[in-house]
Amino acid sequence: MKTIYMDNAATSFPKAAGVSDAIKRFLDETCANIGRGSYLKAQEAGLSVIETRERIGELFGCPDAKYVVFTGGMTASLNIVIKGLVKKGDRVLVSSFEHNSVIRPLVQIGAEIVRIPASEDGVSDLSKLPDDLKSIKLCVHTFASNVSGMIQPVRALSERLKAASVPFCVDAAQAAGHFPFSMREIGADALCMPAHKGLLAAQGLGVLCLEPGFADRLEPLLSGGTGSMSDSAEIPPFYPDRLEAGTLNLPGIIGLKAALTSADFPERRAHELALMNRFQSGIRDISSIRLLGSDDMNRRVGVYSLDFLRRDNGEISYLLETEYGILTRCGLHCAPDAHRAFGTFPKGTVRFSFSPATAFDEIDAAVDAIRKLS
Repeated sequence: MKTIYMDNAATSFPKAAGVSDAIKRFLDETCANIGRGSYLKAQEAGLSVIETRERIGELFGCPDAKYVVFTGGMTASLNIVIKGLVKKGDRVLVSSFEHNSVIRPLVQIGAEIVRIPASEDGVSDLSKLPDDLKSIKLCVHTFASNVSGMIQPVRALSERLKAASVPFCVDAAQAAGHFPFSMREIGADALCMPAHKGLLAAQGLGVLCLEPGFADRLEPLLSGGTGSMSDSAEIPPFYPDRLEAGTLNLPGIIGLKAALTSADFPERRAHELALMNRFQSGIRDISSIRLLGSDDMNRRVGVYSLDFLRRDNGEISYLLETEYGILTRCGLHCAPDAHRAFGTFPKGTVRFSFSPATAFDEIDAAVDAIRKLS
């Protein structure tokens, strides 16, 4: 039985062409650390890292490549921002759809969490922002929901935040790689992205892009060796070293460089929209399922949560795999607040998520299975 992978919102598969070859080649032929030696291999590795930073800055509008920070993953990027700025009792504004990577650090700190109410179609209702925005220390908001796929009004939100001098951190876990955007365009002071989802690279690597003024407000989460200022016990004051203590995930960075070499986000978006149209057309008349979010494709990415109204969602996900070879993710998707907003807590939903490698016949197979199982 052919396996059809539809869990790309968790991690993409397959990875972009050249990623695994680049990682293997680095491990087999280079495998030197950066900032720890002046020999040729170390210099070559360092140059590759710089080129990756520059490519990310180019793609996402980071004002300076030195403010492109590599982290241990999406969760690490969010923690660097949240714990670098927020203290106990601070008020932090979030959407009603945030991932636990946002909510848990805030709860751990003891911050006061202020949630923007959700609209009926699954986006933040900006008409219901708190009146006292100036009391907010930070806003962290997802760009696209990992539960519903709904693209959030971050551009409009950023305008309101800027007027109140509230720094803005955007969680782009489900947006980066799906469509083109610039952190300047969306008004983000911090942009957090994982390498392993829409950017089609390996797990265990995150990217944090920062506006210079905001970066200087962050207290480093980690401290240690950086290969720079080795004569001092102080954390380097310059970037990216200030936020990159310890050995970087160089194989992951080299793989990301390969993934980004020929990345064409407009082309990916066109393919994604075609897949979405095929999927939505196929399930539109099935009355025994509920689609979370709007059916306006221009307002969402290729992430679809379905609630099977006549059957157990966990059973459906199991049968999709065992009888049809379709791999989905069932449950709360590490975002219980989103499911509360949609009324699917605690049972969750069955999530189908696409990638640039998803084919139309795979969409057809998924639609056929949904019809038979619903």
